[in-house]
Order: sequence, then C-alpha cells, then structure tokens
Amino acid sequence: MKQIVSKIWSSPSVRNVGKLLSANVIAQALGVLVYPVLTRLYGPEDFALLSLFTSIVGVLTLISTAEYQYSIVLPKKDSQARSLVHLCFLLLLVVAILICLSIPLAKPIAAMFKAPELAKWWWLIPFSVFGLGLWNILNYWYIRRSEFQRISGYQITQSVFSVSAKISFGLLGWLSGGMIFATVLAPLMSLLISSLLSWRKHLRELMRWNIPEIKTMFSEYSNFPKFNLPRALINSVGQSLPVWLLTPHFGLTEVGRLSLALMAAFVPLNIIARACYQVLYQRVAEYVQLGQGISNVLWRFFLLAGGSLVILLIVVYIFVPQLVTWIFGSDWIETAKIIRTLYPYLILMPICGTICFLSDVFAKQKVAMWMEFGYVLAVAGALFVGIMANSFLTAVSAYAWVGFAYHAIQLGWFSYLVRKYQRTL
Repeated sequence: MKQIVSKIWSSPSVRNVGKLLSANVIAQALGVLVYPVLTRLYGPEDFALLSLFTSIVGVLTLISTAEYQYSIVLPKKDSQARSLVHLCFLLLLVVAILICLSIPLAKPIAAMFKAPELAKWWWLIPFSVFGLGLWNILNYWYIRRSEFQRISGYQITQSVFSVSAKISFGLLGWLSGGMIFATVLAPLMSLLISSLLSWRKHLRELMRWNIPEIKTMFSEYSNFPKFNLPRALINSVGQSLPVWLLTPHFGLTEVGRLSLALMAAFVPLNIIARACYQVLYQRVAEYVQLGQGISNVLWRFFLLAGGSLVILLIVVYIFVPQLVTWIFGSDWIETAKIIRTLYPYLILMPICGTICFLSDVFAKQKVAMWMEFGYVLAVAGALFVGIMANSFLTAVSAYAWVGFAYHAIQLGWFSYLVRKYQRTL
C-alpha cells in the first residue's frame, strides 16, 4: 500500500494538483476563519459595501483581458505565448484607463445603487482591476511554465495580507472602507512579491515584444472573447444580481446580512465541491478518452456525497441560530433566517458544482451558456418579485427556489448526457 501511495505521489501531475488544491483550501479557509473577528469589528453596511465593490470589480476584471489569458497555455512556441501575454496586458491597460475616466462619475453611479459611500472608494476600482487582471495573466504564464509553486505562494500570501489588513484596519478604527482598501491592497502586494521572486527566471523574457505577432494572436484566438467571455460575464452578473438589485431597495444593512449568509453557506460547500470537481473531472475525462463507462463512478459519488450532504444540511439547519450567534456574534442573528431561507439553493448546488465539467467533457458549452443565461433572467425575475412585494425575505426565498429549479434542470441534463454516452459503448 505504501508503495502504491508513493508511486501515485511521485507523479508530477498529482503533486501539482495537490499543491494548488492545498493552497486554495488554505487561502479560502483563512478567509472564512477570520469572519468571527471581522463581524465583531465591522457592521452589515461595511460587508454590503464590500460586496458591492467586489461585484463591480469582478465584472470589470473579466472584461479587462477578454478571457484571452486562457489561451496563453495553448501555443507550441513560447514567442506566441509571450505575444498573448502582451495582448492581455494591452487590453488590461486600456480597460484600466477607461475606468479611471469614470472616476468623475462616481457619485451618479453610487446614487444608482443608493450607496453614497461607494463613491468615496470608486478611485480604487482601476487599481483593483489592474492588479487582479495582471495576476490572471501571470497565473496562466506560470501554468505554462509549470511554476505551480508561484501560484500556490500567491494564493496564500494574498489571503494572509487580506486577513491581516482587514483586522488591522478594524482595530485601528478605520471601519468605513477599511475592508475595501484591504481587498485592493492584498492582491497588489502579493503580485509584487511574486513578480520579484520570478523576475529573473520567468518574467524578464516578457520584455521582448513582437507587435505583428500580437496582431496574429489576436485573430487566431478570437474565440475566447467571442464565446468564453459571454459565458463568464453571464455567470458573474448572475452572482452579482442579488447585491446589485436588492441594495437600492432594501439598503446596505439587509444586503450586508445577505452577503454574510451567502459566504457562510456557500464558501464551505464550494471548497468541498471544488476539491471533488478536480478529482472527478480528471477521472471522468480519462474514462471518456478510453471509451469506458462513467455511470458507476458518478452514481457512487452521488450516493456518497448526496447522503452526506443531506445529513449535514439537516444538522446545520437545526442549529443555525446558535451557530450564527456563536461564530459571528449576537448582532448577526437575523443572518440565521436568511441562511435558512437559502436552503433550497444549497440542496443541489454542491452536486451540480462538482459535475458541471460534463458540459466540457461532452463539448456542450454552448448549451450550458444558454442555460446559464436563462437562469440569470430567472434570478432577476425572482428578485423583482421580492422587490414588488417589498419583502427582503421574499426576494431571498424566490432567489433560492430559482436556484433549486435551475440545479434540478441541470442535474437532469447531466443525467441525459451520461445516459446518451453510455448507450454509445
């Protein structure tokens, strides 16, 4: 047994996945574990303002490189990969400059969300987008060079900087905007450290530019902005809609509680789902390449994960008020109601999140994109139901049931794809 484990771990691929997975889990765990401290330093309004800020930054960061960064690992020649890095950088620079031009419009934009505090921190958005966009570019350059240690190092240092800064600013009394500033500063600091450590070996060669080749790469890999970008934007907008639509109508306090509830409910489940996703994706893809059946593997996972999830959710549901009070403090007890209201969403989300790779395995990305587009429209409709009823919990409940329906349809579609594949064997 020891020899088998040693042989498996000696595989470079397994070690690299282990490094990235461990770093991701550590980074996310640090972010989650610090919340009991943050909820005693900051109020719901601060969390809502942070969610609003990061949701806007998230969408703009996607646009900033037009998803060209995913193509960096594909060319056979390093010179072509370098040109793709340069292309991404130029696009990022243009978007960052355009965002800077929007700074004089900060107050009208903040007024749209009825969050005047957002205007004070709008000037940080171009810095945040530039830092995150530049890391996205370097991340795929590191992947191409198999420098997974640099990726792991960035993930952990970024989380440590973020946690430390948020706590420090809170203790110093900088409660208005402290978490936003920490969120912007942490990636920039981690990016600087990673760049200094990698400059001589991996980054200095990026100083060699080839403008004609950049133009060629722009055309050759144009499918990324044509197809990947719309799907990514739909996904990002769907995740941001609750914050964008509910903030103007119910205020920062209610949305702050929702932001904490979403974090407390989704992040732990997403960490588990992501780990299972990476393991299952590799195994199922390999079986399909070899023309072998996959239904048994997926069925065993569904029984084990589904059964464990149901038990976990039942136990947590019973003790949610006590857990929220103990972990986040008595001031956040209203968050327990929101978490319970979100339960329909939580039932199938981890399962679907784990096996969502099936659309890639069976080359059904276009169908997945349109399904996601329909889901975003349904989410918008659900949130408007709550807005028209002037009930925050009604909006959250409608959002949760739309999520349940979407994941149920998604699960049925995945089941159809698997059955169709099995019949070809």
